[in-house]
Amino acid sequence: METNKTIPIIPTAKLPKHIIALIKNPLKEISNMIAKYGDIFGLKLAKNHHIFFLNHPDYVRHILKDNQDNYLRGKAVKQAAITGLHEMLGNGIFMSDGEDWEAQHKLLKVLFSVTAINNTLPIIEEELSEIIGKWKIASKPQRAIPIEMDVNLLMLRIMLRTQVATNYHFDYEHIYQALTGRMESSSVRSLFIFQLKVGLLKPFGIHYKYKKHQQYLEILEAIATKLVNDLVEEKLEAVGLFQLLLQDYQLGKTTKKDIRDQFMNFVFAAFDTTATAITWTLYKLAANEPIQQKVSDELQNAQRETPNIPIANWQLPYLQMVVKETLRLYPPVWSYAREAQNADTIDGYDIPKKSIVVISSYAMHRHKDFWQNSEDFIPENFEKDQFKGKNFAYIPFGQGKRMCIGRALADYQMQIIIGGILQSFQLHTLSAVHPEINANIIIKGTKPIQLRLSERNVTV
Repeated sequence: METNKTIPIIPTAKLPKHIIALIKNPLKEISNMIAKYGDIFGLKLAKNHHIFFLNHPDYVRHILKDNQDNYLRGKAVKQAAITGLHEMLGNGIFMSDGEDWEAQHKLLKVLFSVTAINNTLPIIEEELSEIIGKWKIASKPQRAIPIEMDVNLLMLRIMLRTQVATNYHFDYEHIYQALTGRMESSSVRSLFIFQLKVGLLKPFGIHYKYKKHQQYLEILEAIATKLVNDLVEEKLEAVGLFQLLLQDYQLGKTTKKDIRDQFMNFVFAAFDTTATAITWTLYKLAANEPIQQKVSDELQNAQRETPNIPIANWQLPYLQMVVKETLRLYPPVWSYAREAQNADTIDGYDIPKKSIVVISSYAMHRHKDFWQNSEDFIPENFEKDQFKGKNFAYIPFGQGKRMCIGRALADYQMQIIIGGILQSFQLHTLSAVHPEINANIIIKGTKPIQLRLSERNVTV
């Protein structure tokens, strides 16, 4: 009789060392642990409380697709309740599971139909034109441009104007700063710092509570409350998401809290990931002049061949490969956590009920068995023959039925915005030193990424 294989568990005596390293640099430490312990290993933080790290496409397929109903996202996030993320997101689509998630997904997927996506084009073009005009003025003396901040605010404006209300007074910077603080307080670093403080203070009879996120949550709550009240009192002209939610509210199918939860979920997940992908793509193009030139040439050729159609509909296969390669190296959501509802077996390894499984897309995208020269920026990784068989080794949007609902919209927006910026500017890095990565909930630079821009003279 064949016996199941044993998952390596990191010895308790070594946990403090690993936790400190995870606090300092979770991406590096997870990669180091994978190199040392293999593609599946575990941490035991308390009695019957395991976290298993998995780093193989076969394991990814099992958890995110083949047996996905056994592995719930909402339950996993709630187990890390100290971050307060569940308080912010409520029971919106990001946090819900099972039939509740199915119902929300059915309601919201209409927002990501081809027609709905195409209807957002005028606002995307308007906002992009405004930021390009701003950069043309700012770049005259070759000053550094705060690309990360500007792109995030651009995408926040687009999201709110296409999904909440086209003409409404939003304090975009106030919302963005509160969200940024809120996300930082829910990071892996914050989680492990909390665990460390709990352990140090417990012997002294002190029950440490986590409150850092509360100030930011209160700001976002106030914004959400006003928006929801203005919506149900019809003080704003709702579009997109809010239009759907208002219709359901008027039919008695949804409540103010439901509307609040969906708004918080969209603020949390519907712009920042795309903004981050655009920011890193612009940086990698700036750092790789031949690749930037190749994309620019492709854009010029497409404009010559199809001058009367929007850039969103141009055939730009090389730009698409550049974006995919950026998402390989900098997947905005760099890890996925799930809670096992029932005991399971993966490749002969037993996964106990209620344990947490973690998949790091950052590490998976650098797995040396699937990606040669895995740290290098090589858009050709996504040529058809090169990419064949790697679907579950490449998961920037997740996989299975819970794959990011907004993927098509993100692809659409990235082509328009990156293409539009490259038509107007040449991109230049400030130095040859690569930005350090901050592994918050979303991968960003430890310092906000800046570039220098010079206007591009294009003849068509």
